Amino acid sequence: MRPLVVLVTVLLTAGCTAAGSGVPDVSPVVLGTTAQAGTLDREAAEAAGWGPVENQVAKVRPQRRHAEPVGVVIPAIGVRSRLERLTLDARGVMVPPGKAEVAGWYADGVRPGDPGPAVIAGHLDSTTGPGVFAELGRLKPGHRILVRLEDDEVVTFRVEEVRTHAKKDFPTRDVYGASPDARLRLITCGGAFDAGAGHYADNVIVFAALER
Repeated sequence: MRPLVVLVTVLLTAGCTAAGSGVPDVSPVVLGTTAQAGTLDREAAEAAGWGPVENQVAKVRPQRRHAEPVGVVIPAIGVRSRLERLTLDARGVMVPPGKAEVAGWYADGVRPGDPGPAVIAGHLDSTTGPGVFAELGRLKPGHRILVRLEDDEVVTFRVEEVRTHAKKDFPTRDVYGASPDARLRLITCGGAFDAGAGHYADNVIVFAALER
C-alpha cells in the first residue's frame, strides 16, 4: 500500500471542475481540455505535481474483508453510478473518474464495509451539465448511501454529517484517520469558483457510518 500521506495529497480537491471550461480539476493536478467533456488529459495529469501536505494520519495497511465496490446509489439526491477504480500512476498522480457522471473509489485504500474510512470521489460539474456529485451538499444526517460490491453484497451507510471546508483547511485527520469501524467519505468540490486558480475554493465532504 502507498503511504496515506499520498492519498491525502491527491484527494484534497478530488471531483472539482474548472467551471465553464469542461476540465475536471483535481488540483493541484493540472488537466487539459479534451474533445469529450469530462475526459481527462492524461499526459498533462501525469506531468503535474503538488505541494507538501503534513502527514497527520497513521500509515496502515487496510484489512480486506469485503469484495471491491462496483456501484453507489444515493436515493436522497438521485445518484446511481458505477464506480471506477481510482489509483495512483507512477508519478503519484491519481487518475480521477474519466467522466463527470461517474464516481470513483480509491482502490489502494479501504474497501467499503471494511474497518476504516473508504473514500469515494466524484465531479461537481462539466460544460455539459451537473456532475455525479453535484447535489452532494444537500445530503442530511440519516440519508442512506448504498454501495454495491462485486459479489452483489450491498453495504449501507448512513450520513452522519456534511461539511464544507476551504481546501487550505482540509480536515485531514477527520477524513483519513484510522477507525475500528467501517466509515465512508464522499468528496467533491464546492464554494465559489476561483477563476484565477482554476478551481472551486472548497471541498464538500460527507461523513457516513455503516448502518447497523
